[in-house]
Amino acid sequence: MVTGGAYAADKSQQVYWAGFAFTGEASARNDVAPHSTRVIQARGADTLNQQLGAALRRQPPAHLQLISDQLAKLDGTTSATVLAAALDRELVSVEPIGDQYKVLVEVALQALFFDFRERQVVASYPLTLQRIDLLEYRPDQDEIDAIVADLLYGGAATGLPTVLAKTLANAQLPNASVRRLQVGAVTLSDAARAKLPNPAMEATLRATLAHELSKALSSNTGIGLLPPASGEAIGGAMAARFADGKVYQLKIPEPDYVIKLQLDAMKSGVVSETPVMKTMLFGAFFQVSVVEPFSGKVYFDQPLRKGATKVVPVTQWQVDQWSAGYETVLAGLDAFAGAAAKRADARAWLDEQKPGGRPLQQQTQALQELIKSCR
Repeated sequence: MVTGGAYAADKSQQVYWAGFAFTGEASARNDVAPHSTRVIQARGADTLNQQLGAALRRQPPAHLQLISDQLAKLDGTTSATVLAAALDRELVSVEPIGDQYKVLVEVALQALFFDFRERQVVASYPLTLQRIDLLEYRPDQDEIDAIVADLLYGGAATGLPTVLAKTLANAQLPNASVRRLQVGAVTLSDAARAKLPNPAMEATLRATLAHELSKALSSNTGIGLLPPASGEAIGGAMAARFADGKVYQLKIPEPDYVIKLQLDAMKSGVVSETPVMKTMLFGAFFQVSVVEPFSGKVYFDQPLRKGATKVVPVTQWQVDQWSAGYETVLAGLDAFAGAAAKRADARAWLDEQKPGGRPLQQQTQALQELIKSCR
């Protein structure tokens, strides 16, 4: 554990820094995050904790008193709220482009707040680390490990220490009266399922989309959500495994509002072509609903779409249709979150929706009011 005392003594919300952790069962770690697991075993979790702690001291949270030199006391004399940087999963994609290779590496984590006494999740701020490289050769395992190591330990703006500090800069913990939001079921239509490069990746994709939708909502609205009900949070509980070997089974409270996502279709086509390049259009079609589980009241339930273009040079003999479609889906989720947060560019995107119209406008306004109740 990092030493150094409180980061900001005048903050009202005390949080104890617990360092890096993995979510999920230990037996699945090599399947969901093999590169990250090897890197942390080689470089050490203590070293990572030191770098994360140093970054949080350089850019302390504005609304939290982050304490790192003692454990939360369980006798009620101190706050029992604990913060961990918890790693969920990783994604590696290698796309041939002419005689080169486009390498995409993503690591999904969450800044996880939980009550140490109650073993219950308080809030989660998801974050995703990403690196895209263009190489002259197909990278081997060691080279992918090196990219992951730079994402987790590196000092660049895309590295975990900086991203974590930025994510927590304006984080605020909800009080007992604040309503809680959670991304629930993520489903794929038969048409979307047919687009998968490998049918076995469906479960991972559902969990990834739940994470990315949570992240989009968190970053756009500024609120902490409950961990998604897909992936490691299934059954209202999740495991957190720390560097010192301790494992906590954390309860996830019932949400006041649940967001459901269905990916309906991923389409693509060539819209223009010249002797040197072609322009492709990718479209993501999805349905989002927001409901109150207790009453069954529906606040939002609309079909949505997002389009994006990709210019492909004639030298690129293969287009990774899946990666381009996936990036378009993520752009769609961010557009939806921007509408929920009343972002400045949301109106233009909403005007593109079909059928759209007055029902979409009314439900978007209801969603924006709902978001306010979660702050």
